[in-house]
Amino acid sequence: MGDTDSPDFNKARGFLIGYSMVVMLLWFFGADLTKFKLMGNEIALHQNIQHVWVVIAMINIYLWFRFLQRLPERGLGFDEKMHEVLDECLIASCRLFHKRRAFKRAANEVAEGSDGKLLRLKMSGHLPYRDNLEQEQGRGEFSPTGPWDYSYPNRAKVHFSFTRTIDGPERFSISVGGNGYEAIPSKTLYRATIAYAFVKGAVGKSWFTDNIWPLMFGCFSIGAAIFKWLQINYLQWS
Repeated sequence: MGDTDSPDFNKARGFLIGYSMVVMLLWFFGADLTKFKLMGNEIALHQNIQHVWVVIAMINIYLWFRFLQRLPERGLGFDEKMHEVLDECLIASCRLFHKRRAFKRAANEVAEGSDGKLLRLKMSGHLPYRDNLEQEQGRGEFSPTGPWDYSYPNRAKVHFSFTRTIDGPERFSISVGGNGYEAIPSKTLYRATIAYAFVKGAVGKSWFTDNIWPLMFGCFSIGAAIFKWLQINYLQWS
């Protein structure tokens, strides 16, 4: 029993997923729970058989809370790898929605500085909050500990540097740098980008399957067990 009630996070997750999977299989295939085998011995239930599903649900609820209590700090929020995905998505979305405006500004700079004409513009994005995090992290009690300590608009601000292709005297010349461009997405775009990063990160990173999916799967199995109990006791259709 000591191993069964271990405080280890991975074991708590394994017990929740394993038990929830068994419950879902029993519910889906309509298993007969009046008889089952325990340690090679067949056991037949004779009392309170109509409440067996609520007992199963209660055990599932216990395992669900047991896993929730063992989640690491900020386990339900994005971890470092998910924030890296969000950074990439913010840069991509700001580049998409601000490229026309940035091109116009860079074209005006080229026109004012020479007789050339801007042909192409490459935008390389960087989030300034990362510089601040690197400088301030670990300096004191109230210093940031990670990307999760930053919020809109500072978390969403993207700075772009330019690589410009100019039609000049030598036909094509490359100009790197310039004044750059700062973009802050609207709150609507920021929320949409977070949603996209959530989907993208759920597929490519382990945060979702490690922390979120076991809780969702547990909710599904608990709901199935309670529904089965209600169906047996209160939802009999003639």
